[in-house]
Amino acid sequence: MSGSKDFQWINKNYGSLQSSYPSMYVAVKDEKVISANKDFGKVYQEAKKKVGEPFVTEYILSGEPFVFNI
Repeated sequence: MSGSKDFQWINKNYGSLQSSYPSMYVAVKDEKVISANKDFGKVYQEAKKKVGEPFVTEYILSGEPFVFNI
């Protein structure tokens, strides 16, 4: 499966990913989360160790509104 399919899967499932992995990086391969962590380097290394390359990584926003104090 190509990386573009995994990007589409992330977009389609973003809400559930926000619930499970808020403010975290995720690595996805074949429409499955293979690694998740707040540290991108850890996600990348774990995913590479599990499946080799290629895989897709994405930062999942928390869904919390941003508030700027001035």
